[in-house]
Amino acid sequence: MKRKYSVVIIGGGPGGVTAALSARNTYPDKQVLLIRKEKITLIPCGIPYVLHSLEKVEDDILPDKPLENNNVDLEVNEVIDIKGNFIELRNGEQIEYERLILAVGSKPFVPPIAGMDKDGIYFIKKDIDYLKELKDRVEQSENIVIIGGGFIGVEVADELLKKGKNVVIVEMLSSLLPFSMDPEFGNMVREILEERGAKVITGIGVKEILGGRKVEFITLHDDTKYPADLVIVATGYRPNLDLAKKIGVKIDPRFGIITDEYMKTSVDGILAVGDCVAKRHFLTGEYSKLMLASSAMAQGRLAGSNLFEFKVIKEFAGTLGTFSTKIGDTAFASVGVTETQAKSLGIDYIVGINETVDRHPGKLHGASKIYMKLIFSKYSHLLLGAQIKGGDSVGELINMLSVMIQKKMTDIEIDTLQIGTHPLLTPSPIAYPVINATVNAIMKWYKR
Repeated sequence: MKRKYSVVIIGGGPGGVTAALSARNTYPDKQVLLIRKEKITLIPCGIPYVLHSLEKVEDDILPDKPLENNNVDLEVNEVIDIKGNFIELRNGEQIEYERLILAVGSKPFVPPIAGMDKDGIYFIKKDIDYLKELKDRVEQSENIVIIGGGFIGVEVADELLKKGKNVVIVEMLSSLLPFSMDPEFGNMVREILEERGAKVITGIGVKEILGGRKVEFITLHDDTKYPADLVIVATGYRPNLDLAKKIGVKIDPRFGIITDEYMKTSVDGILAVGDCVAKRHFLTGEYSKLMLASSAMAQGRLAGSNLFEFKVIKEFAGTLGTFSTKIGDTAFASVGVTETQAKSLGIDYIVGINETVDRHPGKLHGASKIYMKLIFSKYSHLLLGAQIKGGDSVGELINMLSVMIQKKMTDIEIDTLQIGTHPLLTPSPIAYPVINATVNAIMKWYKR
């Protein structure tokens, strides 16, 4: 049996769903089909929270209602090959397409550590049955080791501490969140985790996982041993390139499918979005390993809008890496270039710092301290990066700063920004952190 669709999307994560909805909105006369292997898909960013904050894994489901409400057909099946303009499914059926979008995601990276084949070693996978099993194993375990101190590792650690588990988190680089935030912010995260009972180890890696059939200990490269009933590996992800290799689109084995600015691959009529795509850093143009749902959705909207002709002109400057998380009661967020990255890239930069509270007066209920660090180019005066620690307001402040970077705002433009404030909602207008951190940078620039 053969069917034909104008647009087919392979993959049901945020990038794939957004691409399908964008295609439907832009081309209402086209037939749109989304194919995915999973009967049920999960919200990727919510996965760490199924270990405690969410009562059950099913509470993290990415709903199909948006697809149904927008007349996007859904096929739960596996694509095994693509030949010409025909997709071959696991059940033997073929589907013909005019335009194809690959949104096939990523797979957990398996670090080269001896003993990784033992029972009791788990990854953070986007698989509902696998996560149910992991959740059960967490309940049965007391001593849990997390390998990897990026944002998934620290979020998992935070969830396990809420459950009262004995947690050891190991990050081989010198601080937590090493690719997202500068060391002083990584150390703030460390302090929170340690205050809540975690053992945080940085600057050294795991040498071996010991035990019989099941994991019993982990050994570091200095031969220190820690007991482990369970090991959770959170060392990042790699693009899923199995299908891309079969159909011959151009790829970079480390970073993903190569696309142009409009998400088109090297094969005519095939586009790609999300974790499977090679992304470039907004400043350097070099490939970046950052994989974020926000980036996948931006790519999905762009791809879905330009399938048959250019309807949306791209203004995307590259991957900014806008990121936020919450550890304990403290939120952390970052966008763009960190000071560490600016130094390694040889950028002449100025740092602006401000500390204030996100209500005025600060004695109001719910007020939280905000610490903000901004990175400006010394000569062009452009905002290049921002990092924040504080209360829940941090989540939207970082989005505001992301827009400023995308729109190439300078320190003087930010200094003269018109803002709205309210005692119950924002910092004081005379102590607004974005503006005052910018003024701090401007004063340093004048002194130099």
